[in-house]
Amino acid sequence: MNFPSPAARPMTRRSAVVLALLLAACDAEGHGSGAAASDSVAIGLGANLGRAEMTSVQRGAALAVEHLNARRPRGAAPFVLRTVPNAVTSAVEIATALRDDPSVIGVVGHTESAGTLEAAPIYADVEHDEEHAVVAVSPTATSPVLSGRSRWLFRVCPSDVAASQAAARYALDSLRARRAIVMYRNDLYGREWSRAFTAAFRAGGGAVLRRDPHFTGMTEWDAYAGYIRQLAPDVVLFPGSNADAEPFIRALRAEGVRIPVLGGDAISELATKGSEFNGTFYTAFFLPGQPGSARGAAFVSAYRKRYANTLPDQRAALSYDAAMVIGEAALAAGADRKAVRDYIAGIGSARPSMQGATGSIAFDERNDVVGKPVVISAIGR
Repeated sequence: MNFPSPAARPMTRRSAVVLALLLAACDAEGHGSGAAASDSVAIGLGANLGRAEMTSVQRGAALAVEHLNARRPRGAAPFVLRTVPNAVTSAVEIATALRDDPSVIGVVGHTESAGTLEAAPIYADVEHDEEHAVVAVSPTATSPVLSGRSRWLFRVCPSDVAASQAAARYALDSLRARRAIVMYRNDLYGREWSRAFTAAFRAGGGAVLRRDPHFTGMTEWDAYAGYIRQLAPDVVLFPGSNADAEPFIRALRAEGVRIPVLGGDAISELATKGSEFNGTFYTAFFLPGQPGSARGAAFVSAYRKRYANTLPDQRAALSYDAAMVIGEAALAAGADRKAVRDYIAGIGSARPSMQGATGSIAFDERNDVVGKPVVISAIGR
């Protein structure tokens, strides 16, 4: 790959430590990769693997690497999945380590909007006029703030605007809701969701009675449940995390509140927590039981075969697609960072759309995926 060694420019002591840690990085199976940079084509994984929910992200990307290796030309360098050790946790450190590894031709990540926002200028190597820039394709960073943020940043998931508008339409049309309360997580994700949902819900004739922020880990859910019972809305929108949705919904049930709760994709994990969360709705970009296409069904089958009959979640499917976008670009354009980035930018315009596990993939001029479906799923149904 036409890429100068990172040693050619000064490194801080911290960057050197991070890069040294990267030498312990893993291949697609999660074991130490003994291959030198020139012996492999690496797809980086921009994720903190110390977090349990990242398992499906890693599995989806690893499965893509296996499928890419099955298609590579005879004698070509193999693809590997490059990760960073669990000790490297910040988005900036992860991005720095992956950008400074010359074998990495693209990065799957990051998975959250805030981390992606922090990492974007690192991947673009803004400090050195893109000299060492590497493309990043986020599977699940949904904030509209990321649209057009960097020419080196793409994403295969719809934005919060698309998801929250779909949620508003579902609340109005399917739930027949006219009065809503919004309980949003007080961060980039929650604020954008709240803003877009409120605008769409009001435009459709609904009224938002209250919009209240919450912070991760807060414990006063019983107080919120009490006033929700008194206001008696038709629906509660909850753009927050699974960790917060769990005690919140329990508090509602303890108050005898049976009002539908509709959340973003972040609360999909409640489906694994038991029947007490049945009837909770969430937005989804992929449902393994309804893959929507032959390619999606093939992905589900391959994932179950590879991972002991485990069903993939939407993180796995979107991470698979992000890795496949990078790998397909490298197969077509060569293992050169700029060529890979330029190829990806032309998907859906200069060249045909790509068919992924989660549907057709095409990028607009702001590097956002276009035309991806948003579905509403109900736990337990």
